[in-house]
Amino acid sequence: MPITKDQITNTLIKDNSVKTNIQLVANTYKNISTNSLTRLLHRLSERINYKYFRYYKKYPNKKIGMHCYNERVLNNAHSNIILQMPPEYDVINVVLDMQEIWKNLDDRKNAKFKLYQDFDVRDQFKCTDYARKEKNFIPI
Repeated sequence: MPITKDQITNTLIKDNSVKTNIQLVANTYKNISTNSLTRLLHRLSERINYKYFRYYKKYPNKKIGMHCYNERVLNNAHSNIILQMPPEYDVINVVLDMQEIWKNLDDRKNAKFKLYQDFDVRDQFKCTDYARKEKNFIPI
């Protein structure tokens, strides 16, 4: 019996390390390939993890993980992100640091990369289901 989308969404919501109550979207406002977007998200992950715990590769339980669902629309390749993080990190500080790092990854003079965040999601199921709507899942 195959696993349904609702079962996956409910499993993500039940896991305390997965922050389904926060909506994150990493916008590039560029026409780039999904491979380029994935490379940028890997750089974001490396920088944020190095900032909070530099030995994250040796201790994977301290790693800040991202479930990324990449999308391409006209003039904006972006990714819906579901965070997975250890309980000792403050979620708000991590997201604000991610926002700053994401903006610094833009190579244009007027940086347009934006990390949209919403800390007050009304319905976790709808938010998680919306983030997972694309099949381009990239675990980072």
